[in-house]
Amino acid sequence: MAFPTIAGVHLLPSTGEFAYDTISAVGFQRGSSGLNNATILNFFSSSPGASTDYTNAITQFQIDHPECKTISLVIAWFFNSEDASSCNIYPSTNFILGEFEQWESAAFAPVNWKVSGLTEQEFPGLVPLPSLPGSTNFVYGGTPSDPSVVRCIRDLKSRGFNVVFYPFLLGTGSGFPWRGRITSPGDLTQTATNDVATFMGSAAVGDFVRDSINLTVDYAGAAGPFDWTFRRMILHYANLCVVAGGVGLFVIGSELRGLEILRGPTWTKPGAVDGSGNAIWDYPMVAQLNALANDVRTTFDNAGLTKNLSNLGNLITYSADWSSWMGWQHAGANGQWPHLDQLWANPNIDFVSFDNYMPLTDWTTGAGGLDAANWNEPQFSGAWPPGPTQLSGLGLSGPPTIYSIPYLKGSIEGGQYFDYFYNDSNNLGRGLDPNGTDSQVSLPEGDRLSQARNQYFPQQEILANKQLRWWWNNNHQAIYDNGDGTGFSPHGTRTEWTPNSKSIITLEYGFAACDKATNQPNVFFDPKSTESSTAYWSIWDPANELGYLPRRDDTIQALALQAVYECWNVDGNNESVGGLPMLNWNFCCVWNTDARPFPTFPVLNSAWGDAGNWQQGLWIGTTRAVLPPPPPSLPPTPPEFPTLALGPALAWSVHIKPQFKTEIGQHVSGRETRTQRFAYPYFGIDLTYDLLRADAAHLELQAIAGFFEQASGEAAPFWVEPPGLSAVTGQAIGVGDGSQTVFPLVASIGSYIGPVYGTSSVAAVYLNGVAEPSGWSVSNGYLPAITFTSPPLAGAAITADFNILWLCRFTEDVQDFEEFMTMLWTLRTIRLVAVRP
Repeated sequence: MAFPTIAGVHLLPSTGEFAYDTISAVGFQRGSSGLNNATILNFFSSSPGASTDYTNAITQFQIDHPECKTISLVIAWFFNSEDASSCNIYPSTNFILGEFEQWESAAFAPVNWKVSGLTEQEFPGLVPLPSLPGSTNFVYGGTPSDPSVVRCIRDLKSRGFNVVFYPFLLGTGSGFPWRGRITSPGDLTQTATNDVATFMGSAAVGDFVRDSINLTVDYAGAAGPFDWTFRRMILHYANLCVVAGGVGLFVIGSELRGLEILRGPTWTKPGAVDGSGNAIWDYPMVAQLNALANDVRTTFDNAGLTKNLSNLGNLITYSADWSSWMGWQHAGANGQWPHLDQLWANPNIDFVSFDNYMPLTDWTTGAGGLDAANWNEPQFSGAWPPGPTQLSGLGLSGPPTIYSIPYLKGSIEGGQYFDYFYNDSNNLGRGLDPNGTDSQVSLPEGDRLSQARNQYFPQQEILANKQLRWWWNNNHQAIYDNGDGTGFSPHGTRTEWTPNSKSIITLEYGFAACDKATNQPNVFFDPKSTESSTAYWSIWDPANELGYLPRRDDTIQALALQAVYECWNVDGNNESVGGLPMLNWNFCCVWNTDARPFPTFPVLNSAWGDAGNWQQGLWIGTTRAVLPPPPPSLPPTPPEFPTLALGPALAWSVHIKPQFKTEIGQHVSGRETRTQRFAYPYFGIDLTYDLLRADAAHLELQAIAGFFEQASGEAAPFWVEPPGLSAVTGQAIGVGDGSQTVFPLVASIGSYIGPVYGTSSVAAVYLNGVAEPSGWSVSNGYLPAITFTSPPLAGAAITADFNILWLCRFTEDVQDFEEFMTMLWTLRTIRLVAVRP
């Protein structure tokens, strides 16, 4: 498998004064001068005057992903408080009172860092950036200089990319928090309205002066040059995009969840009614975002950059967090309100956008949990929602594994946040695995720990965040308990959202290269941040004597990206109405690639504070895996294990003993909790030889004794092919879906279906009972599979005839051979146990 198709990608690092520039630059700290004291800023991968890191990186990315047509340019300002009333939104540089030079011809030429009318000489007005804990290195690079941003946008467009401009906020306060933490303690009061207004500021459309010569924008707002507010940031960049000649999509903000959900003093459960008879509520931040979208539209229109939905030009959106895009459940209010519908209905918001980090799996340690246990159980197919006994069936074939593409695809519109939810699912950080594997894992709690899945009820689709299809096709109402006995149910008039009126985009989506990342894609590993975490049930490996690091897994990242892309672009799941697609995939961008080329980044970790996060991070590219390896628990091909010959002794028998390991906990209430440690049984195999001949004509004793010595007792595994237990005929191995080509071999014993770890031969393969003489091959590694040249048609039953090899070892280091007559020996019983690769 080649690395997954990427239609769009976000370009980081979002910081670095000249990180995105096409011109080489160096910086000098205060009091230093001369090239010997210069800090290289953007040409670590080449030399001054040659290609910059950005140029090398974007060229490398185009070679790796020629199919990618959209680049989201992420540009960061900073915030220093989670309290909206005192939160500054500001640009900064690591060279306050320093200076810069750029290589433009034969020598370095002085140049200023410029952002919104500010330079590095502004002091004490500029807010300095903090250092990394325990270090003198800065925690972030500086905000990219305006001219470098304009040059980057123009360069990307010249390369054929459609550009998304993505202003971003990075926290500099204690713990370096997520921007969604910014909020106010004044919910439901005038304080909330006032705090939101303070955060947003008063910057107006007419406060900005574009400078097309110097590729920057000056600010002339009444609050002065050090007006650290959000409107100043967004309107500055709207004007800078005008200087650059326009972009495909401009983002007015993202994931400001703590501000979005603040309620003003006039908020009530039923809400008010607008002039068209639609329900609206007092959400001050939503009103501010509407006004900001209108002002950005005015800025573009006044510059002649009118919206073009056909050619995807000069469009505007806001991107919510995946947890709030459909609405929010306020503590104590007993309901959920679609607060952002008032923004999604604004004609100057061109897409409904959210950053999509919803889980695709619920895979535990050990056996895999409920998903593994219900792998082959029928999938719910009735009218939504499934009942309490119908929440878990997956309807999949083959052995259960988190690395199954059909499994990953099935949870895009299924599983958690679609069919069921967890009430209490905090990630408690690293600790000893409660499933008894002796591993250190990221610990869930509450009903996620016990996998106690909760059902939805009819008319509660808006509570299920994965219900994109329902959301797009229907009117919306608030859902709350008003005391009429119907519980959480729709009440009041419909919102301002008009079904099918504009497309949805998932502006961000992605997966960390970390064990079980698909369980919780919204978390990331960054030791300096209080937000640092890894996915539920993910394993941490001992890194050294100093501690643990998350287990890296490039495979799950690659497979998840493949599953998401194919689900919406290959498998026919994206619907349209009147030519308008439900999902406009042109602006769905993977998080992330980088403007620092591989391997300079992350190898040169002395230059960048985030290089240590690359291993388990969300960075993508063929630099990670041109051909993703198989699951890390399985070697790519089996070693050349020997095969134990079981005949031709005169008299012998085989005794098979399936063995499970379960734990049952008794509680004082009489309730039992049961845990199954193995997804499949281990098999004990007893081979009893009544007679072994040692004469020269037979050498049966010598064959068995020699094989035992070759295996060094119980030390080494080997294959066993017991007559009568190995041959399988007409075994069902899957059902075609029109796209899947690989079908692992499995073995059935009644209703039990288990994996096959080895095969000596495949005699025949059948489609709907008809033998296929060609068009298939056998991949004979661990978990051998039938691979078709062309995918079987949807609904085609796939069966096969083959011989199973059992991987076993001796259970003892001693065997007792007894000669009871000359050249005739008895061995009694050889005890084997099946092992797993």
